[in-house]
Amino acid sequence: MCWAEPCCRGTAGTQTKMSGVTMEASSILPILKKKLAFLSGGKDRRSGLILTIPLNSDQTSMEELSATLDYLLSIPSDKCKARGFTVIVDGRRSQWNIVKTVVLMLQNVIPAEVSLVCVVKPDEFWDKKVTHFCFWKEKDRLGFE
Repeated sequence: MCWAEPCCRGTAGTQTKMSGVTMEASSILPILKKKLAFLSGGKDRRSGLILTIPLNSDQTSMEELSATLDYLLSIPSDKCKARGFTVIVDGRRSQWNIVKTVVLMLQNVIPAEVSLVCVVKPDEFWDKKVTHFCFWKEKDRLGFE
């Protein structure tokens, strides 16, 4: 495993190419300041990048989260993207329907590049039970284990 290998084409303040279109952080700066998602710089055991999505009950629109993900996923090189991403969805301060929507969105935004999705369940006992049951019920549809 090579931890020192650079995986980014630029930094958050520079331009990145996304689908042939150049995207600047300044064009979505108000959305990025909300910290809806971030690449921590850490890597998993496969040297895949770790993407974290901390959810809140007062989560902003899914369009803003999608724009943030599009920008963040345009930063790593194709070689790093090929290793896949580990996505951590922190649902402790959120509700099941938001967590489910985000997991389904991941299938559309980065389907082939997601290697592992970890969902941090709510702290409350009953919320945990409901989330566990809902994931079990939706397991086949979500496409993740």
